Amino acid sequence: MAIRWGILGAGSVAQRRVMPAMNALGQCRIQALMVRDSGRARGLASEFGAAEHCNKAEDLVANPDVDAIYISSPPNVHCEHTLTAAANGKHVLCEKPMGMDAGECEQMIEACNRAGVHLEICFVLRGWPVYHKVKEIVNSGDLGQVVEIRARLGKWTPRESEEWRLDPDQSGGGALMDVGSHYLDLFRYLLGEFSSISYMDSSSVFGYPVEESAFVLVEFVSGCHGLLSATYTVPHPANLLEIYGTQGTLVLGRTLRVMTDEGEVEHNVEFPDYYSGLLDHFCHCVESGGEAMASGLDGLKNIEVILAAYQSGKSGQVSRIE
Repeated sequence: MAIRWGILGAGSVAQRRVMPAMNALGQCRIQALMVRDSGRARGLASEFGAAEHCNKAEDLVANPDVDAIYISSPPNVHCEHTLTAAANGKHVLCEKPMGMDAGECEQMIEACNRAGVHLEICFVLRGWPVYHKVKEIVNSGDLGQVVEIRARLGKWTPRESEEWRLDPDQSGGGALMDVGSHYLDLFRYLLGEFSSISYMDSSSVFGYPVEESAFVLVEFVSGCHGLLSATYTVPHPANLLEIYGTQGTLVLGRTLRVMTDEGEVEHNVEFPDYYSGLLDHFCHCVESGGEAMASGLDGLKNIEVILAAYQSGKSGQVSRIE
């Protein structure tokens, strides 16, 4: 039986990534979508095959024909929309960042637990087979003790982008909150919890009120260190993940290379549709039970780390992470 989805906020990510992925999966059906502009809502419903459309969030979450809500509204209303969805018995797939602060995230977790609905956060990299392979290699011990992880990622975010992304009161932050959050979550997924974080940023290209580029140094509980750079200012990014261990090195770019004393092995990798793995797992959890791929607790920890980074930037000192 297909999960009937309500789309709350059909912006660029929903249009380019999420709704096409839903339509490609047999266990998903777009039942309804909500966009404030009625004419645009009608057009998007027709384009993506939604049976219904509306222009109020409360109408979408109260729809008895909707099983689950994909929340892609600005982050400053993620908490409000999640609480309303849970109160109406809807399962929730919420975009990152989960909320504006830890308190909001805790409210969202509590509301979904109380209502008995499934909550998942859109850390989509956890659903990509290539990162499952990376985790398998790390856990195998082939790299020895991991001592360093690095990630570089970028995108081009000109002024005509969705306005809320560039408003800190709505977005909570810029490049780190928006795209860097994915890799901070990936770092935790691969190597465990952080103990401290240091942060610098710049906004020297567009002059945005949020950070255009972010630079992060983290220390893990294990003693490993991580470096992350995330930017809005690169139209042709060469995104890269590197993991260094006492017995080997892993480099993921367009291919996955592993270098040890036994030589270099290159793995052919496929970069799938961004959301298919996460959506498939979400539907399985709703239908049959199971653990979230990226839980509310993962979303909470992510926002705690990001806010600790911002505090480091303000104070000029290392922020400790409990």
